[in-house]
Amino acid sequence: MPRWFRIWEKKRGSRRTVSRVVATVGETFFFSALFFFGVIFTAMAGASTWLETWPIRSMFPEVAYVKGEGIIQEIRVVEVGSDDYPRFKPEALVLIELPERNYLRWTLRRNEITFATEEEAWQRLDGYKPGWIYPAWHDPDRPAQSIVLERTPAYGLWVIFLVLISFIVIGGIGLIYTLLLMGTSVERRAAMAKKAKTLELLRESMPAATFPSIPNDANLTNSPGVRLAFRLPIEVSPGWWLLATLIFSLLWSGMAAVFFIAALGKHLAGNPDWLLSIVALPTTAIALAAIYQFLREVTNQTRVGPTGLEISNHPLYPGKEYRVFVTQAGKMKVKQLRITLICEEAATFLQGTDVRSETKRVFEEEVAVARGFEIKPGMPFEADYQLKVPEGSMHSFKSDHNAIHWKLVVQINADHSTRLSRSFPIVVYPAEVELVR
Repeated sequence: MPRWFRIWEKKRGSRRTVSRVVATVGETFFFSALFFFGVIFTAMAGASTWLETWPIRSMFPEVAYVKGEGIIQEIRVVEVGSDDYPRFKPEALVLIELPERNYLRWTLRRNEITFATEEEAWQRLDGYKPGWIYPAWHDPDRPAQSIVLERTPAYGLWVIFLVLISFIVIGGIGLIYTLLLMGTSVERRAAMAKKAKTLELLRESMPAATFPSIPNDANLTNSPGVRLAFRLPIEVSPGWWLLATLIFSLLWSGMAAVFFIAALGKHLAGNPDWLLSIVALPTTAIALAAIYQFLREVTNQTRVGPTGLEISNHPLYPGKEYRVFVTQAGKMKVKQLRITLICEEAATFLQGTDVRSETKRVFEEEVAVARGFEIKPGMPFEADYQLKVPEGSMHSFKSDHNAIHWKLVVQINADHSTRLSRSFPIVVYPAEVELVR
């Protein structure tokens, strides 16, 4: 019985080639995890620093310290450590006067500093004179235990932010690179280089000045096919759709992290803000749902794999027949793969002071359908079909306020409730144009 999860595709002697599906899924989830971890925890750390709440306040208490004035009452050097390894700690008795009461504490820095000799400890106290006023810092929530004359640099906080930002950069670059290459197979790239040698450098095209309302098909014929003349571009790349989903997830997750850390900090401080908590809960739930949807989209796209559609000639003319070649990669059991020829009319108009756009499907015809087959890694589904544009059909058209769009749509219905629809635009010229040419 074959395994569902196959890590290795082929074996040639002592060399193995890894499954591209497994590699793509692994890369995408790895970079996604880095990116989401970096963005969410950067937002949480930034919010915690700005709001002076947990966890940054627990790790770096001095971020919440406020500056004031302290009067030194006395200075001393205290012997600490053991008899075998004595250490000497310099201290100053500092008085701070606050509106509610005065506080007195032996201190110098929050992190204790000691010296090997008593002389070095006294030298550390040079510049501190009893009776003089010096800048002093304290935690407003517990001033008696937090008075300091010198603040400790928060280098650790900057290291945390640097590491988190590096996660964002590495994960973001890797994720964008993986998504952009998701729809292009190795075979496809090799075929492009090979096919380019046999293409004509100049191809007869319709002068734009002669028929300015007919869309130019230059962007539809600049990619050579593997079997047929041209490979049609996809209307909305799965990589860009995933990127848009990712951006929304990150923006919402960052906002949710700020709300969550603010609400949690108030609860830990014993002063809960119930309105903030009520807002934070659904915001966090939506963020988790957005992350789940993104990961689900990644899983679907990598399971389905890229869809390729090639055509024997372009542009198309009413009444003429053409060959189309479809390829579908991935790893799945397909219930139905359907290719449809569709024509849509789009209009842009003013309604009051609003600009509205509407699209209506005016023609739909099934080109081909395949049912009940399985796609395995390294063995994409391939099929060749005939396509005919009906006679008397309206040609492609584009103006400032109206347009006629033709496209081929590949609809996939696979197992695990996977349903995808991918559109490939085409251009249909008037029948009389071919006669003129």
